[in-house]
Amino acid sequence: MEDSSKSHQMLLLLLLAALAGGSVCARDNTSALYERLTALENTITLRDEELAKMLQLLLSNQREMLRLLQHPPKESYVTDGTQQPPGRPYHSSRTNSLHAGPAQHANTSAAYHKDVALSPDTHPRSCREIPDGMSGEEMIYPSAGLAGPGEPLEVYCDQDFEDGGWIVIQNRFDGFVNFNRSWEKYRDGFGDIGTEYWLGLDEIHRLTVAVPHEIAFVAESFKGERRWARYSLFEVAGETERYRLQKLGVYSGTLGDEFTYNLGMQFSTYDQDHDQYGDVNCAHRTAAGWWHRSCTRINLNGLYGNESGVRFAYWLDWLHLQGLKRTRIMIREIKKRRK
Repeated sequence: MEDSSKSHQMLLLLLLAALAGGSVCARDNTSALYERLTALENTITLRDEELAKMLQLLLSNQREMLRLLQHPPKESYVTDGTQQPPGRPYHSSRTNSLHAGPAQHANTSAAYHKDVALSPDTHPRSCREIPDGMSGEEMIYPSAGLAGPGEPLEVYCDQDFEDGGWIVIQNRFDGFVNFNRSWEKYRDGFGDIGTEYWLGLDEIHRLTVAVPHEIAFVAESFKGERRWARYSLFEVAGETERYRLQKLGVYSGTLGDEFTYNLGMQFSTYDQDHDQYGDVNCAHRTAAGWWHRSCTRINLNGLYGNESGVRFAYWLDWLHLQGLKRTRIMIREIKKRRK
């Protein structure tokens, strides 16, 4: 009997040891699987960014080809300064100008440059100066002046909301573009102007510091209801201050005053944590770059989908954490500039 009891005890010990070993293996397998899934997710994100770059380059090339087809380059001719290019009528005023004094040349040149540089028809400085008043992709020249048109900026102009003239800085409607991006991407901008995109913090800073702007938010639920919010002033600091939301005006609208919560905050992304929530990275928690405090009451750059949670695109005071179908963020010069 004693031998039998000892045998049973030995078998029980061996069984317990086997079960324990299986549990360790299961934990090891789970850990290994999690690491593989994390690596796969990172790889997919990188592939998405590469694909987005390729699509953006393709669209840019198409736009350039269309521009060249619509406006072919003018032929140039080498002359000695007194000859007329072929096909152009000869104007006696050109001959007279050869004998004009320096003062007359200076006045004529200054008047010409002033007309070209400050004409809102040829070099619109904002969406307010687009002559046709139609929403769409446009080229603006924010720093156009006496010195010349300055650097151009391609934007989408919304001419339908509140009398038009708005520059769209964020646009989402189908979830095709991933908005959980790095600091560099939010700084430089991503997506395509004609689809879903983020204009870029550098450009937003440049625009809002140069001339006073207001900001508007338009959101639509998956049930088709639309609401809006508007703030009478909006200004973003530069990269040295981490694009701090340094000015925000008076609220009006139907969404609820939630953006004021972010006033004074620096911008945060998953790879640069500048929020005030202790050891928590709000950009990682909400899957969105934003002016996080602890973290945010609006999350328009969050995940896209008809689902609820802190990682989805929501406006807390309207539908709590329910994801939104469409969002658009726009800025507009408060006053029209003088021509």
